[in-house]
Amino acid sequence: MGGSFDPVHMGHLVIAQDAVERLELAELVFIPAAIPPHKQHLLQVEPKHRLNMLRLAVEADIRFSVSDIEVERGGVSYTVDTIRALKEKYPKDELFLIVGSDTLVDLHNWHRIDELLAQCQVATFLRPGEAELEEIQRKIGLSGEQKQRLLANVVETHRIGISSTEIRMRVAEGMGIRYLVPPEVEMYIYEHGLYRG
Repeated sequence: MGGSFDPVHMGHLVIAQDAVERLELAELVFIPAAIPPHKQHLLQVEPKHRLNMLRLAVEADIRFSVSDIEVERGGVSYTVDTIRALKEKYPKDELFLIVGSDTLVDLHNWHRIDELLAQCQVATFLRPGEAELEEIQRKIGLSGEQKQRLLANVVETHRIGISSTEIRMRVAEGMGIRYLVPPEVEMYIYEHGLYRG
């Protein structure tokens, strides 16, 4: 499960739990991007802070782990490169890429998408405020066979209306974020003065 995680919040963790249970995963690995290709123009906190917050958020749950593979590689994080590296490290494991339905309709724009789809299964989780499956299906800009493979792995999840953007805004405006992020993450944000403006 990749992303900016700027910061990680309860919505991410609920989707991760649903993914482990619905897909019967042995482990779910959170992989924060060094620089997400679609967010290069946005200011983010340093990758080390996003990694630290993720580690704090999942340390008590043995089903979850955090990888620094993209942060260590540096530069723009392309998922295809990460999946290839994970396939080399775990050649016998079946890999699933967890995405939201907003990402599903944009996959055709991803770097080397054909190679990525050949290396792993993509499991899509429907999130709050997103369109119904029929509408999503119309928007997928990939070939018929790829489209059918993607649609076979669409999973309903708990719809938690929390966003990292909202959390950053709330911190900048001096509003509370308790119950939106794990307590350890809330403390880390305040201790390190993140998102203050």
